[in-house]
Amino acid sequence: MSRPVEADVVVVVPVYRNAPTLEELARRTLAALAPTGLTHRLLFVVDASPDDAWDLVCRMAGEEPRIQGLLLPTNQGQHRALLTGIAHSRARWIAVMDADLQDPPELLPALVEASAGSGMTAFARREGRYQAAGRMLTSRVFKSLLGLFLRMPADVGTYFVVPGKVADRMRRAPVRHPQVVVMARSFSPGWCGVPFTRRAREVGESAYSSRARWRAALRSLRCAWECRCARRVGEDAWTGADAPAPFRQTTRS
Repeated sequence: MSRPVEADVVVVVPVYRNAPTLEELARRTLAALAPTGLTHRLLFVVDASPDDAWDLVCRMAGEEPRIQGLLLPTNQGQHRALLTGIAHSRARWIAVMDADLQDPPELLPALVEASAGSGMTAFARREGRYQAAGRMLTSRVFKSLLGLFLRMPADVGTYFVVPGKVADRMRRAPVRHPQVVVMARSFSPGWCGVPFTRRAREVGESAYSSRARWRAALRSLRCAWECRCARRVGEDAWTGADAPAPFRQTTRS
């Protein structure tokens, strides 16, 4: 395994059929973090994407040293891909976000500031109508129930910043059904939120069908239970989760 990605802030982005949005995402992410004065890296985890995303990441990494990439040879799913990226990162803060540009990279400095000031996970809290009414309703109902179990808001998703200590717990925890939102809350002493208006998807379609959403809901509940069990036994007893999927790292010219 090559050396980890190191910086004050590492932004981990899972990639599956997202080639059309990657260049704009990279440009806006780096531009948003540049004024903070913090060293930062953008890590694309390409989850065996069938499009030309990997070639594009390799080209961007060759042109911009703050961009790096991991290629998973087989599709692992969004949350295992994210956990692989987190496991390969060492930073004061690790940010997680999707690649479809529904979540604005310009919110990253506020999330980092909120996490730095609180020492907790900072979630981006979604506002607005960004998907069909039926999907909005089922999502909110499930997340409300999950929120009661975890004491977390129902309007959050895979856009958050965790302190390095929380990221370390996430990468070490013996969790077999990872769901990074659940883990980011479970292994943090608390949470804080930064509201934003989420955009409707403009490019491509969600990979989550109705059936996939139910499977994701079940995985979230399993993960919440496993996180609770892990906290009960204590970190000294953790042996680590399943090993991350193998990857290839980008080369630079």
